[in-house]
Amino acid sequence: MAPTVLSQDVLNRTLLARQGLLTPFSGAFAETVEAVGAIQAQYWPAVAVSLFTRNSTATLEGVYDAFERRELVVGSSIRGTVHAVSRAEHPLYAAVSEATDADIVASRNEGKDPGMRELRAAVLEFAAEKPRSAAEFLTFAQEWAAKHPGRMSAANLEYHESRNWRPIYRSNALIRFPADGRWSAATGPKTYMYQPERAADTDTATATLVRRHLGAFGPAAVDDVATWLGLKVSVARAVVEGFEDLVTYTDEAGRTLYDLPEGEVVHAGADVAAPPRLLPRFDSILLAHNAKHRQRIISREYWDRVYNGKNLQILPSFLVGGYVAGIWSVEVKKKLATLTLEPFHKLGKAEGKALMAEAERVLRLQAPESGAYAVEVAG
Repeated sequence: MAPTVLSQDVLNRTLLARQGLLTPFSGAFAETVEAVGAIQAQYWPAVAVSLFTRNSTATLEGVYDAFERRELVVGSSIRGTVHAVSRAEHPLYAAVSEATDADIVASRNEGKDPGMRELRAAVLEFAAEKPRSAAEFLTFAQEWAAKHPGRMSAANLEYHESRNWRPIYRSNALIRFPADGRWSAATGPKTYMYQPERAADTDTATATLVRRHLGAFGPAAVDDVATWLGLKVSVARAVVEGFEDLVTYTDEAGRTLYDLPEGEVVHAGADVAAPPRLLPRFDSILLAHNAKHRQRIISREYWDRVYNGKNLQILPSFLVGGYVAGIWSVEVKKKLATLTLEPFHKLGKAEGKALMAEAERVLRLQAPESGAYAVEVAG
């Protein structure tokens, strides 16, 4: 029997359901982050907004308290990109990041430079006792290089010196902390400390995160999994095909999609109402699938309006009817917080009203100390 073909609307509603964007989660934030497959965190304020849209109990204070208690941690991860993950799953993400050399500057052949490996090991020891700042890492690396002349290749020495040694502390083994010890939206975590908890087996870690991707973003194709985890497609295929319990479907492009046996598919598709939701900058839902196959959440036309290729930014966007329908921004002046919506097409009266209400809800959560709030529509 041929696999069931899943329409774009079915994949859309299924994705929204698994991401807590139809009915938000209500449990611990760590459980939510695990369920949705990690949160991209290179733009620090996005982490809280991501949870505001996915967990009905999330507040700014509550989110940062989870980081204070280390239920959530943040640092370089898969694809060399900063992510927030649960402390329990950090070793898994770190193992996959390490296995794919996501921390290594491939163009400099760092993997073949024993001096670089030695320096990176020394950096972890240096950051084992307390969080270290960028300035401290710079001094440490300069002193290490001076004490070990010729140990690193000349090309790598020149490369890292020209970048003030920043790449050496952007490691999957280091988690980030605020410099003043206070978690807040204003400053962000900018010091780094060694996180010694490591996965015992890289293959097991990879297999676990492949299944995590299918649960959070599936049903998904092999190249979707590879895109998200930074794996070679051949590696992702071998892992996926090694599972004997997966369910298979087909999308409208003819790709084979894989899913967990317990994965629920929203076969009613567009018949299921999708409430408006605000997505933060770099939201994972826009990046979890192969670049040619993101139509389950955003059209090709609108992708070019959300993605800024000049500075590699993915702008904050909002969903109407389950799909990206515009972008948004926030400005706080004195005690007035203003959220501006920029729709890509004309919205119905009911859609617009519901979107405005959701925007105000998120704005109040994002700027709780403001004295007044306003939601505006550009144009």
